[in-house]
Amino acid sequence: MLYRLVLVDDEDWILSGMQNAIDWESVGFQIVGAYSNGREAKEAILKNPPDAILTDIKMPIMDGISMVRELREAGLGNIEVAFLSGYDDFKLARASIRLGAVDYVLKPSAPEQIVEIFEKIKVRLDERKKREDEKRAAAELVQTGINVFKNAVFNSITDGNKMLYHRMMLLYSELVESERGKRFEVISIALEGTVEQLQPNIEDVRALQYLKETAMKIREKNQEEICLIRSHFSYSFVFTEYGEEKMEYLLEQWTKNVKKDTGRQLCLGRSEIYQDFSKIWDAYQESLESLFHLEMPFEVQKLYLTIGNDTALKAAIEDKDSQIILWSLKNLMLRIDREEEQYRRRLIERLIYGLSIFILQNGMPQQLVKALYEVLEDYGYEPVKERILTFVKAELLTDKEGKSKNVHLCQEVAKYISKNYANDITLNELAEKFYISPNYLGTLFKKNIGVGIKEYQTTIRLEQADALIAGGKFKLYQVAEMVGYPNYEYFRKIYCKYRGKNPSA
Repeated sequence: MLYRLVLVDDEDWILSGMQNAIDWESVGFQIVGAYSNGREAKEAILKNPPDAILTDIKMPIMDGISMVRELREAGLGNIEVAFLSGYDDFKLARASIRLGAVDYVLKPSAPEQIVEIFEKIKVRLDERKKREDEKRAAAELVQTGINVFKNAVFNSITDGNKMLYHRMMLLYSELVESERGKRFEVISIALEGTVEQLQPNIEDVRALQYLKETAMKIREKNQEEICLIRSHFSYSFVFTEYGEEKMEYLLEQWTKNVKKDTGRQLCLGRSEIYQDFSKIWDAYQESLESLFHLEMPFEVQKLYLTIGNDTALKAAIEDKDSQIILWSLKNLMLRIDREEEQYRRRLIERLIYGLSIFILQNGMPQQLVKALYEVLEDYGYEPVKERILTFVKAELLTDKEGKSKNVHLCQEVAKYISKNYANDITLNELAEKFYISPNYLGTLFKKNIGVGIKEYQTTIRLEQADALIAGGKFKLYQVAEMVGYPNYEYFRKIYCKYRGKNPSA
């Protein structure tokens, strides 16, 4: 590493000699500026500070001592300085030490003298860099520890594990204390349809995906000032000393973008402003209560916020495992039964909303969601429970007339592959495009089309290859590239496997 050096002297021959008579790189320096008076040098240094300065003392316009003094007053106290001086300036040269000069050199001076001075300066710069690196590493280690601690705290909050939360606050009280005094506010956001639990459609599914993507981008762009606590269908941001105006602008722009890009309204819930990190749980709950209007006990809130995200139930629906589906639903309903009557209806509505989103995410028709919401038309909690179970048995666990409900979806996927057969299409890419899980899409496609997705794409590619070969206008390697195989040998092996012979013009 070369340190940056600026030279200043009003005599051109001396300035030129300092530049050319010394092999600065071998000493550990790179000249980044050479100036003939102190004012010009000062202005340049203020804009782009070097690591060291070698300057004459007596110069017109501004002398070296005045230049260095003003640089120190401007806050550049770490720049190493060496002064050049004539014999008559000996007292000035000694006074220059008070400005932090390492040493001074009497004119005329041999290059060896200057080299010796800057070897000392390099040692000081090396030592300072080492201390700064160690300090930075220590700070990064502390910050890493704080970040790991915060993430663990946020996970305990998302899981609703109050015991673990309080245990961490006690065990890591030093980290909690290190955050004391930092202002923070928690703001939770969700789509209006989610808050109101309105009957969703496929556009709502896309809007939820958009919300997720933009929430993650905001978090990535503001890692030092914004933390993210992800919940089901909602996102909670911890703004730490972010600045009120800046935060309001961010939320305003995000709300506008959501409306513009999805047609959906964004809803916000806010906590009070805190300066004690041990209150993060309270702030999070406040923001969610404000967002979802959760006038209910903590345990009911916890069930409400997680009931539509049951992993076992989702997996069972994907696999059409009737036993697990019914078991999971009955288990959720037993948990709802244990809550006070005044909360049950809302919990059931939340369950239906979550099921509806999952149905749409897996490419099932909108009619199923409509039928599921019709269940809510029954008055009373018990009839609704029974109708949900009946609906699941009748609509999700059977294929009417022996036909899959997802034929149309698979046909759309097949059309997409046919149009883009020459591109590298992955199962994950298709799943994201058609809002369905990869495993479920793979199973559905093979069931309804008769072959797997990769095999279907290969079939389309080879059909196109046969047509191009028959046309006789292209060489075989060109045909291979045109249908998506830049490696001809690999194309030949695939062709042989499916056609039983080598491709030939």
